Amino acid sequence: MKDKHLIALLLLIITAMLVICGGITYKINVAKNFNVYDSYADKLSLNYYNSSGIENINEDFTVDDNFSSHLPLIIIDTYGIDPPINTKFVSVSDNSAIGGVHIPIEGVKPYVDGEISVIDNGDSGDNVNRLDDIPAYSGSISIKRRGNTSMSYEKAQWLFKTLDEFGQETDVNILNMGAEDEWVLNGSLADKSMIRNYLAYSIASQILENTPDSRLCEVIIKNGDEYKYQGVYMLTENIKYGVNRVNISKFEEKDTYNSYLLRRDRYDANGLMLETYGRLNGFSKEYIALLYPSKNKVTDEMLEYVTDDINHVEEILYSDDPTVFSTYSNVIDVNSFIDYFLINEFFGNYDAGNNSTYFYKEKGGKLTMGPVWDFDGAMDNYMYEPFDVDTIAFYTKPWYDRLCLDKNFLKKLEKRYLVLKRTYLNPDYVTAKIDEIDFHLGGAIEREWYRWGKYYKTYNDLSLEDYTLKDGTILYRNAITHEDEIYRIKTMLNEHSKYIYDDIRDLEQGAVFNSGNDDVTGWLLLLAACLFIIPSVLAVYRQ
Repeated sequence: MKDKHLIALLLLIITAMLVICGGITYKINVAKNFNVYDSYADKLSLNYYNSSGIENINEDFTVDDNFSSHLPLIIIDTYGIDPPINTKFVSVSDNSAIGGVHIPIEGVKPYVDGEISVIDNGDSGDNVNRLDDIPAYSGSISIKRRGNTSMSYEKAQWLFKTLDEFGQETDVNILNMGAEDEWVLNGSLADKSMIRNYLAYSIASQILENTPDSRLCEVIIKNGDEYKYQGVYMLTENIKYGVNRVNISKFEEKDTYNSYLLRRDRYDANGLMLETYGRLNGFSKEYIALLYPSKNKVTDEMLEYVTDDINHVEEILYSDDPTVFSTYSNVIDVNSFIDYFLINEFFGNYDAGNNSTYFYKEKGGKLTMGPVWDFDGAMDNYMYEPFDVDTIAFYTKPWYDRLCLDKNFLKKLEKRYLVLKRTYLNPDYVTAKIDEIDFHLGGAIEREWYRWGKYYKTYNDLSLEDYTLKDGTILYRNAITHEDEIYRIKTMLNEHSKYIYDDIRDLEQGAVFNSGNDDVTGWLLLLAACLFIIPSVLAVYRQ
């Protein structure tokens, strides 16, 4: 009799586990509770200090001994040698790239040696950072200019590597963002708001894993005894493999299958460019580059494995056979593809998908989209024409141009957007986040505009072009105050959010595939439990 009770108990336990699994599967498919590294969870502090901003900056932008900031100060000394412009744009006449490629300038060494000091008193004392304060970190660096279009901007952006006393790259935990040896100082002249990247990253960090951590700061260039104000920057993690970056399994040469990190972007003469099915068959013009394993570690076998793996994904996505196409969920992490779509669509970041587009695969897992990167040109900041708020466009991007032909994918996209619109992509939430960032910048806004106002206030090569509407009205797009630029961003995001759901539903009308509704998988498991296991329990008791 005890054996019967034991068997019945075991069957009931199995039934309960299937019910739980079914419920979890259903919940994940409807609204996934992502396990994200939330580096932006702490609310930014308000700036109640130094609101006038520019009294300690001279006409030549050198600063006096009384200069201070509520933001972290990053002081860079390259001993009077500026990192040089190290790439140039070359037009091409074939289909190897869109418009052209950026190639290294022959004979130019990108990196120069230097020193960095990071002054951050946090919330201690009077919460003020001064040039003569004891640095939270100081050390040797190797630094270069970075960017494609922004390579030649007067307000340079940099990538730097932290070095030990022997000149070797060493991991350093700067501003509590996790120890690494490679960092980016992003401060694009194309974004006069100064908040586009930080805003998008702070929202994305709530939704997608591995979003780059960042801190808003002000940069000072040291040359001898002279300190020159350079402006507001965002110190951010570079996208690369690492425990504190994209945390995938380490490459093991002996293993047949490995994790990897890729980027879709313009052709890079120094990169490991893959020739995959999608590009070779004209489905995309951009290249896919292997970032990890790195060039000095990768084997021929690994290159072949990654190329074959991406070929397999693209052969499925671009298949016209519904039976083949419907297997895409076996090879890609659909939820990450959905969230990546919605983040970039919400912010109108249409450079993504073609350029600065990252994806990775954990050993034994599926191809996963992300992390997000580069929102300088998003939020109605495209130079040549205004953002069309009542239309979505991310569905035209490589891979998404196929996924958005699937009714099942679009239904998941709709459901996920409804969830996010109530939370992190809610216009009120995003507007409050914009105000939070703006208040945090405080007096640094005026200092930045004092330094770079000649670009922000007048028409130049970086200005948004005026646009003639269909009725002949000229739309003057170049905001000449910071307040106007912030207003433009808020208006664009609020208006665009009204149309995203309906536009996704409109795409369903043109869907030619229906890969099935796997949202009900969990409930099918439950039904199986009811039909087969529970009768078994009853049979045990009848004996």
